[in-house]
Amino acid sequence: MLVLLHPVFDLRKPDNNIVFSWEYELSQSMLDLVNANIFKECPNIKIIVHHAGAMVPYFAGRIDNIMKDKKDEFKKFYVDTAILGNTKALELAIYYFGIDKVLYGTDSPFGIMSNGATKEIESAIDELPISKEDKEKIYFKNFQKLLPIERGE
Repeated sequence: MLVLLHPVFDLRKPDNNIVFSWEYELSQSMLDLVNANIFKECPNIKIIVHHAGAMVPYFAGRIDNIMKDKKDEFKKFYVDTAILGNTKALELAIYYFGIDKVLYGTDSPFGIMSNGATKEIESAIDELPISKEDKEKIYFKNFQKLLPIERGE
């Protein structure tokens, strides 16, 4: 089973914006899923979290020290690269989740119009101090492995 986790605009929340609140909501959702033992209850589930895992990589020390018994569960999520071109933040996401859990993703149709933040995101990936092979994992190989599609050639 594959689940894509992305926040939504909530007009009931005046502070709901795409700068900070979405990242909090994604992080809280990840915490809720871990606390619900989703990976134990559904061992074959694959969850892709938008925005490079939101706040989770940044707060890894807090997670490790406060949630000692569940800290490894957070590393079971997959994440995308849609963080509007921040190479250092992508490095942190790769360090935390591992290169095999990072997937190319843009914020289209959100972000910079008309096609999202594609140029900024690709520039951030291209500037990563990683091998060409690891960049290929991010751009397409990890997705192919996660969601094998039979290709007629």
